[in-house]
Amino acid sequence: MMQKPPAEGDLGQVLVHLSAASRILLIVHKVPDGDCLGSVSAMLSALLAEGKETVAFCEDPAPVGYRFLPNLSRLYHANTMPPFQPDVIVVLDSADLGRIGEAVRFLDGNVPVVNIDHHIGNSRFGDVNWLDPAAPACGEMIYTLCREAGWKITPDVATALYTALMTDTGSFQYANTTADTLRLAAELRDLGARANEIREEVYERKPLAYLRLLSAVLPTLQVSKDGTVAWLCVTRETIAASGAGSNDCDGLINYPRSIDGVRVALLFREVSAGEIKVGFRSKGDIDVYAIACRFGGGGHRRASGCTFMGRMEEAEAQIVQAVMEKLGTA
Repeated sequence: MMQKPPAEGDLGQVLVHLSAASRILLIVHKVPDGDCLGSVSAMLSALLAEGKETVAFCEDPAPVGYRFLPNLSRLYHANTMPPFQPDVIVVLDSADLGRIGEAVRFLDGNVPVVNIDHHIGNSRFGDVNWLDPAAPACGEMIYTLCREAGWKITPDVATALYTALMTDTGSFQYANTTADTLRLAAELRDLGARANEIREEVYERKPLAYLRLLSAVLPTLQVSKDGTVAWLCVTRETIAASGAGSNDCDGLINYPRSIDGVRVALLFREVSAGEIKVGFRSKGDIDVYAIACRFGGGGHRRASGCTFMGRMEEAEAQIVQAVMEKLGTA
C-alpha cells in the first residue's frame, strides 16, 4: 500500500471542521473538468458513507462523459439547488473565488469555508486553506484526506479518485506524473477503481457535436513563423453552429500542443462579446503560469489560463507576443 506523509499544515484543521460538521456543502469551479468532478464525487461518496448530509454545487452541469461518477446526482447547478443550510462549506480545485462563479452567494460569512486546492498562487480565500501546488491533481489531496480521516476508500471512491488523477495528468503522460502518481494509480486499481469504465466513458463517448466542433475549429490553426507557438480560436458562433457546449472545448488545446516543435499551445475561446478565455499549455520547462499571471490569470506551471477583455484579434496579438517574448523568439 502506498504510504502517504502525515498530515501537515492546515490538513489537521480540515479534518477538525469535517469531523464536527453534520451538513456539508461542496463547491467546485465553473466548466468542471475530470479532476474537480472526480474529487467532488469521491468526497460525496466518502462523506455520505460517514453519515454526513452532503450536497455539492457547480455553476455548470457536468459534461456527459463524467456523469457515470458515483453520487453526481447530488451535484446541483444553476437553479436546481435545494434549500440547504450547511455547517461547513468546502471549495475544491479553485484558485480563487472567481472560479466558482455564482456559487459565491453561498459564502455569506456565516459558515466556515475550507479551501482545498493544488493551483499555484491560490488566493487563500478560505477560513482554512489546505494547499499543495506539488500535487498533480486535487484528487490526490482528497486521497490523503480520506486516509488521514480514516474514511474507507470503496470502489466508488477509488473510481472517482482515479478519474481525477488520470485526467489531470493527461492519462499519466504530462510532466506532473511522478513515480508516486503511478503508485497511487496502482493502489486505486487494487482498491476497485473501474479503470476500463473510466476510459470508455471519458475518452470513448464523445458526442457527435464535439467532432463537428473539432472539424470547425481545426481550420483556425495558426503557427508562429519559427514553429514554437500554435493556437486555435473558438467563437460563440462556431460552438452554437456545431450544437456543442462550452464543456466540449475541453481537450481542443491538445491538438496544437501535439505539433512537432511547438513549445507553447494556446486556445482562445469567446465566452461573450468582448470576453475571451485563453488556455495555455507548454512542453518542457516553459512557465506559462507566469504569462497567464500577466493577464490576470493563473493555474499551473505548464497548464494555465486567463480571461482577456477585448476582441479576439487583440487577444491573439497580445498574448502570442507575450508568449514569444517569454520564449525569446519575439
